[in-house]
This record gives sequence, structure tokens and C-alpha cells, in this order.
Amino acid sequence: MDLLKDLSKIKTAVEHALGIGLTDEDFADGREEIEHIFLHEACHAAIAHCVPWIHALEESEHTAVDELMARYLEKEIAESGGLFVHSAKEFVRELQRYPVDITMEDYRHLSTAWEEYFWLRQDLAGMAAYILTFLRHGQVIYHILPKADWEEAESAGVYKPASLAKEGFIHCSAVHQVIPVANDYYEGKADLCVLCIASKKIIAEMRYEGPTGEKCRFPHIFGELNLDAVVAVFNLVKDEDGKFLLPMGPSALI
Repeated sequence: MDLLKDLSKIKTAVEHALGIGLTDEDFADGREEIEHIFLHEACHAAIAHCVPWIHALEESEHTAVDELMARYLEKEIAESGGLFVHSAKEFVRELQRYPVDITMEDYRHLSTAWEEYFWLRQDLAGMAAYILTFLRHGQVIYHILPKADWEEAESAGVYKPASLAKEGFIHCSAVHQVIPVANDYYEGKADLCVLCIASKKIIAEMRYEGPTGEKCRFPHIFGELNLDAVVAVFNLVKDEDGKFLLPMGPSALI
């Protein structure tokens, strides 16, 4: 790499200028910082390759998505390689200097989506789209339904599925729960879409529930869904084995 050659040239220039020889021990105090900077820039480069549409974003959104993504990716690579990595608190402090308006609670929420869904699939484009959705709309939840039911809801101006009358709530999912739910309960079905719902815009009561003793809880909406809370609608797609996938790219999730 030209960059590594340039670093070697800097070392050689210092040695020649002063007539000394530098060893690895001379760089001990700065080695961690050099590795950290190099890893951080490598992560930005990887994001540029894997999320090409990020460059089309307005500058503040581009910065926020890029810097958040870099830190989630940096943490994974650093931990797998035994390298130094900042704590979540330090990352949030760094982000606020750009400024990226994010709290520790927000950072942890996004971390859950990254660790439990997107990183498992090395889906950087999907995570970038999810971050952009979060920055624009806050926390979002998802609901799977037949396209025909959504068309009916649009005509009626409100969404009230049969499950609402039967069970008293509308079943929803967090982003990492959508595909497991689709594959478990909608196998063999076609013409399905997913509502992306901004939690803060829901008029009815919403709360997370799950079986007693279970850690996995699902968001439930206890009432009709006002359609202005739906910030995006996208089709569920399948892979070559017939398993559902979340679509790639920003247009499906924002």
C-alpha cells in the first residue's frame, strides 16, 4: 500500500535527518493511537464502498450516518483483532463534537439493531438506512401485512386489522424481529408488505410485551393505527431459497 510506504518514508526521513535508528519501542506510546486512526479511516473507506448512496445525502445527514456507522464497524473489527476500542460513552462524546445529535440511549438502541440483525449479515447498507430512518423519525417499529390490507387501510384512512378486534392489539416487531416473524408465520405467502411506523407518532397506546420469563419482547399497538405514523412501506422480498429478506438501500426503509 502506498500509505504504508509513506509511513515508512516518514520514519526513514527522521532517521536520516538526525542520524539515528528508530525501533518499534520508540513508537510504543503512539502505536495504539496510530492503529486507532488507521482502523477508523479504513472503516470510513469500507462504508463508502458498501453504501454508495450515502454520498447523495445532505451534508449533515451524510456526516451523521457515516460517523455512526464507522464506530459500530470499528468496534467489531477492533474486538475481533484484539485492538484498542473506545467505550460507547467515549464514542457518543466523540459524535457530539461533529455535531451528531445522539444520546447514550439512542446509541444503545442502534447498537441493538446492529448487533442483533445487520452485523450478523454484514449488511452495512441496511444498517445505514436504519440509522437514517432513526435520525429522521426516531425509534421505528414494523408490521407485516398483505398488500391488499394496506390498500384497504389507505382507502379507509385508518388501519384496524382483524387481530385488533380478536386480541386487542396490533402485532409489531423491532427491526431485528421482522424477518424471523416473516419466516415463521408467513411462509408460503406472497404479496406481503411491511409498514415502518414512527413510535412517537402513534396515537394509541404502545408497549413492549412478551411471554413471562422471556427476554424477547415485541411492540404491540393497543388501538387503531393512525396512518400518519407510517413513514414508509416496503415489499418483503425473498432469497433464492424462498426465505424473506429486508430490502437493501435507503428507499425501502426511510
